[in-house]
Amino acid sequence: MQQALQLHQAGRRQEAEAVYRQVLVRKPNHAAAAHFLGLLLHQTGRTAEGMDLLEQSVQLQPTNADFLNNLGTVMRDVGRVTAAIDFFRGAVDLRPEQLAARDNLASSLKQVGQFDEAEDIYRGTIARNPFHVRALIGLAETLQEAGRLDEALTVFREALNMRPKDADLLHGLGVGLMEKGKLDEAADLFRQALAVNPGMARAWLMLTQVKSQKERDAELAGMETQHAKAPQDSLARMQLSFGLGKANDDLKDYGRAFDYFTEGNAIRRKGIDYDPARTRAEFDAMKTVFDAGFFERHKPSAITNDAPIFIVGMPRSGTTLVEQIIASHPQVYGAGELGILKKAVGKQFPATMPGGFPWGVSDVDDADFAEAGQAYLDMLHSRYPNMRHVTDKMPGNFLLVGFIHMMLPKARIIHCARDAAATCLSIYKVHFRGDSHRYGYDLGELADFHNLYTDIMAHWHKVLPGVVHDVRYEDFVADQGGQSRALIDYLGLPWDDAVLSFHQTDRPVRTASAAQVRQPMYQGSVDLWKRYGDRLKPLLDRLG
Repeated sequence: MQQALQLHQAGRRQEAEAVYRQVLVRKPNHAAAAHFLGLLLHQTGRTAEGMDLLEQSVQLQPTNADFLNNLGTVMRDVGRVTAAIDFFRGAVDLRPEQLAARDNLASSLKQVGQFDEAEDIYRGTIARNPFHVRALIGLAETLQEAGRLDEALTVFREALNMRPKDADLLHGLGVGLMEKGKLDEAADLFRQALAVNPGMARAWLMLTQVKSQKERDAELAGMETQHAKAPQDSLARMQLSFGLGKANDDLKDYGRAFDYFTEGNAIRRKGIDYDPARTRAEFDAMKTVFDAGFFERHKPSAITNDAPIFIVGMPRSGTTLVEQIIASHPQVYGAGELGILKKAVGKQFPATMPGGFPWGVSDVDDADFAEAGQAYLDMLHSRYPNMRHVTDKMPGNFLLVGFIHMMLPKARIIHCARDAAATCLSIYKVHFRGDSHRYGYDLGELADFHNLYTDIMAHWHKVLPGVVHDVRYEDFVADQGGQSRALIDYLGLPWDDAVLSFHQTDRPVRTASAAQVRQPMYQGSVDLWKRYGDRLKPLLDRLG
């Protein structure tokens, strides 16, 4: 067994696998052999077989904290985050001092939006080991995602007092200041991080987001050098490709920019699991369930609360801009991209509901929508108490317009629209955090998704006339004052001149548009896609 572990650690996986299997032939219940063979199989792309062996090892040794932690890691790798949390929690219960399991538990809780418990775990870790950087960064990022940016910045600064040359902390504080709108300070921190670690690809990428490239300077040359060094298909290569694409786009070198964007997107696409057929089926199912007959048979809830303002649409279609304008009004709090609508819908109408989701929704009692609506409001008001109106700017909620209307009929729904080619190119140029826009890394798939989005928005307008209020990005650019007044009037709010100075509003912005919304509106972005010419032909040919 020791020989197999040594071979495994040395990267001689084929030989290690042979030895692990020999051990299991002699001793089928050898927990360690099953466990480490399971890890090896996962590492070599045979996750299903590896998972069986890992689960077997945990059954054989249920109090082995390392086994539980490793199984949780594999579960999280394949997207089973809720199951992973149970195994991480089991490992921490057995060995509360195990830092890796604590970090994994907290980060997974953060991933599913359980910010309070994630914060508790991170703070407990820091109490045990005040210099554990991963926990310090995790705590700060948890506070960021929970909408407590000022507290997050405090954690980053306190950690930097202890470790002033830590590149990860410098980068983290830079991202926080970027979200705060302090772009020059953010740029300085990204540069400090790169001085410590010149190969830190994500710091290069973030620097390009807050810096307007004016010339081919030493920083651009440095980024090109790191790009050439980065292994093919690596995360670093991808991040540097997106950063170099942005820099060359600033320089109006559109051919070179597109080459970099193409490389970054191709690398990202290889690393994600996206099924276009499944996506189409989800859209078709939602249209079939929420047809005209549905709204004749069912009545919306009696909830009269109009606090939520939903902002929906494709990413990069102006949703962040519209939220920034609305949130500049003194009666509105801009909460950003919230996941609570999906959570409220999923709890009331789970995948296991009779008939399955969303098909079973056709036969539910109308009271179920009222319960889901109240659950949404409870979560909203617990996070943002005493706020007259709160924006929920999760673009993909356009798929759930039928639910919003049934749950919260007095809530306003604003749909942001933009030229299809401009929207898709803007998505293609961005490396998004997380994996919520999996359709966005191939021009054909991106066009197909945009067509599905256009189709379902037309469906909502047909079956729910007057429920969704459209605003067009191009109209705002052409007539900011008139469009802003019309928008505020739609919301039933008194006019306030602050909405015209949206770029000066001091609020955190966590989206890919964090830097752009700190600038006054400009015309140049409207027709930018035309400058890419024939490079966009695969996209334009597929757009409906």
